[in-house]
Amino acid sequence: MSSVIFTIILFLLPLCAVWVVMRSLTQPKVKAAVSSSPKLNLSEADECEDYFAKLMLKITPEYYWRVSHEYVDFAHATIKRMSVDELSANPVLFSAQRRCSDLNSAIYRYYDNLRKRCAEGEKVAFSDIEVLNLRQCFDEFSHDAYPTLVALVWPHYQRPEVDLIHV
Repeated sequence: MSSVIFTIILFLLPLCAVWVVMRSLTQPKVKAAVSSSPKLNLSEADECEDYFAKLMLKITPEYYWRVSHEYVDFAHATIKRMSVDELSANPVLFSAQRRCSDLNSAIYRYYDNLRKRCAEGEKVAFSDIEVLNLRQCFDEFSHDAYPTLVALVWPHYQRPEVDLIHV
């Protein structure tokens, strides 16, 4: 009976040693630096949500949501009905769709990051890198990527060239 107990202890000691070593390797050696961005004195979640809504209202161009909904409708009506062979046959169309999809995903990723930061009470400045990147994505998606995709699929709906002299 004692040999069984000694055998169990013999297996448990190395197992505990490996567990302690693995635990010490997975814990960070340096503590994460405390964020130096200013915190708002927002005591309630509603105030944080209001701040985020005001921030997004100032950042988001008024036309963006219309363009975004058009893109989703367009993708469902055209791109999602195409087979993989049809998309692969035209590499320009494939890359244009990929670009629109990537920009749209980036917009929602920045949007979620800013929402989390605002929910934590952080005051996000207009010069913040995520705000600047979000604005760039809005602009690139709305003015370049989506119109290019529409022109590839439906050339007769291509945005006409505008000469500034005639404006």
